[in-house]
Amino acid sequence: MNSDLKQIGIEKDIQYECITTTINENGEKNAAAFAFKYLGEDKVFCRNFEGSKTLENIINTNEYVVNITQDPLVFTYATLNCLSDEYFSDDNTIAIIKNTPAYIIVDVENVEKKTPEDFPIKGNNNIYFITGKIRKIHINDKNAKAYNRGLNSLIDSLVSYSRYKIVDETKRKEYMERLTENQRIIHKTSDKKTQKAIDKLKKEYEKA
Repeated sequence: MNSDLKQIGIEKDIQYECITTTINENGEKNAAAFAFKYLGEDKVFCRNFEGSKTLENIINTNEYVVNITQDPLVFTYATLNCLSDEYFSDDNTIAIIKNTPAYIIVDVENVEKKTPEDFPIKGNNNIYFITGKIRKIHINDKNAKAYNRGLNSLIDSLVSYSRYKIVDETKRKEYMERLTENQRIIHKTSDKKTQKAIDKLKKEYEKA
């Protein structure tokens, strides 16, 4: 099976920010904001830290839903763990965000635990690599597009650059530090075109 995710703005091996929803054995639904990556054909990948409700539900049910949305309130409430039941569909067998532009149902195939020694991160919690297989893609809005934060990082750097030559040295240093962080994010999460753009901008910063 070859799942075409380009129709919802997802390309292979690029990281997207989505809302992952799960349900437990008692029918309680949970939502969290997680990075999601398409591996090609019908394979997908995400990472999850030990101790989360999402990870517990994924391990117990062997499924999760990737909701494609750019709704700022949904992202905020999911991150703060306060997305109320009114945001979910009435289906009591699966957790799907109501009226989400698109969603992907994933069957979990492999869960691999990584320790901080295996995968350098701040903190002491283990992290789990989760590989899955796409069961279903449902599109409610033909204009649905997955969110990649790299473009926002680029725009932020461009705005700072427009002010870079007219601010004092303290502010210039702040802008340069922000650019460096944005460049790191873009090279980790975005496509080659966005990477080329931020690298070009970095050179212009260094000339100023």
